[in-house]
Amino acid sequence: MSTLEEQIRKILAEELNNNESTEIINHSTGDKGVFKTVNEAVLAAKAAQEIFVDCSMETRDKVIESLKEGFTPLLDHIASEILIETGMGTKEAKIKKLENALYNTPGTEDLTSEIQTGDGGLIMYEYAPFGVIGAVTPSTNPVETVIANAIMMLAGGNTVYFSVHPGAKNISRWAVEKCNEFIESAVGLKNLVVTIEKPSIEAAQEMMVHPDIAALVVTGGPGVVHQAMISGKKAIGAGAGNPPAMVDRTANISLAAKNIVESAAFDNNILCTAEKEVVAEQPIKDELIRLMEKEGAFLVTNSKDIETLTEMTITEKGTPSRDFIGKDAQFILDSAKISYSGQPKLIILETSKDHDLVVKEMLMPIVPVVCARDFDDMLATALEVEGNNHHTASIHSGNLVNINKAAHRMNTSIFVVNGPTFSGTGVGFTGASALTISTPTGEGTTTAKTFTRRRRLNSPEGFSMRVWRD
Repeated sequence: MSTLEEQIRKILAEELNNNESTEIINHSTGDKGVFKTVNEAVLAAKAAQEIFVDCSMETRDKVIESLKEGFTPLLDHIASEILIETGMGTKEAKIKKLENALYNTPGTEDLTSEIQTGDGGLIMYEYAPFGVIGAVTPSTNPVETVIANAIMMLAGGNTVYFSVHPGAKNISRWAVEKCNEFIESAVGLKNLVVTIEKPSIEAAQEMMVHPDIAALVVTGGPGVVHQAMISGKKAIGAGAGNPPAMVDRTANISLAAKNIVESAAFDNNILCTAEKEVVAEQPIKDELIRLMEKEGAFLVTNSKDIETLTEMTITEKGTPSRDFIGKDAQFILDSAKISYSGQPKLIILETSKDHDLVVKEMLMPIVPVVCARDFDDMLATALEVEGNNHHTASIHSGNLVNINKAAHRMNTSIFVVNGPTFSGTGVGFTGASALTISTPTGEGTTTAKTFTRRRRLNSPEGFSMRVWRD
């Protein structure tokens, strides 16, 4: 085994640890895009791509439309199954994320050719497929990622091997089957989207180094993203994030409180774009907290309770406890034996900027509030706690100078102004979907164009066709 393979296996082992789910359904090899081995799946996808690459844009459009029509009546079922299998988030949020993936993801319309003309002839830039793309999907957005990535990658003329997360393998595998069922019914093509029966560390490792995988797209932890980036293949990676929400003294405090609570509580905070901490200027901090409580947040004030929450939700290794990732606020409060009234949907507490709950991406509805002296201190603190990930940040402000300065300094792939950060992913039909956000590799929020190579065609005499005869 090569050094690279050993590194990949080690990282994947850490990423996938304790995420196995129960087995269901025995598949025959190649049944609806599901194969027994990685090699069989990749070779099938490669054979399919060699046919698909010569298909018209009209055929690609029919493929994408078949996914939209086929999955539309199944969204409620899919949301329920994701919740049952992963135990994370809420059904209502998952339906919204699925709608976003299905209806807001750009297809072939994103692939407009560019043409330049001059005395020296004509140049055209077009967008060509990579080939077979290996896509690693997360347990936090399993089917959403399968749908969105399938639409974008197929729009680009690629085929896709999905290396699905073991923690959501049953519903993810089912989604791949459905993709094949819908596509074959619409255009007669098979294996444009493939996976294997039993995802594993070894399978993910084999996929990453397979010679017929032309590009890697990884939505997962920083370790797996790093291994994709050093694989020698084209890599598009979504790295870590720890999004701060900044609130300055010029903000509409009531609107800021509403947006932050709604967005941080959405799907129990498992979105990587969700507000993970609030940094507020001192003059408006208390009012912000009061209004956040009014919007459904529960303020933990007792230092012993804060200590209990911290010790309970962070493991000895310093990582968020899987027992509480994506769980609702009431479950976490009950587990910590903290008394509360009503039905809180978010837990908030005041802490210093270096507190573990601030500097770690927790993926659960616990949002610390950090006090800043003024705008400059607020921005410096937000930069520090975001951890130089350049992933997502937001600001609530009525001062355009402050907004522009924060946007430039944070330099994140997504920057939301006076709104909930889930709007930056397209939820609520606020622009193109952003299920794969590639900050380490520089693509930002991905579209169909991201999954193509930009090809330059030169013709000194133009593209006129001549018939030559002997």
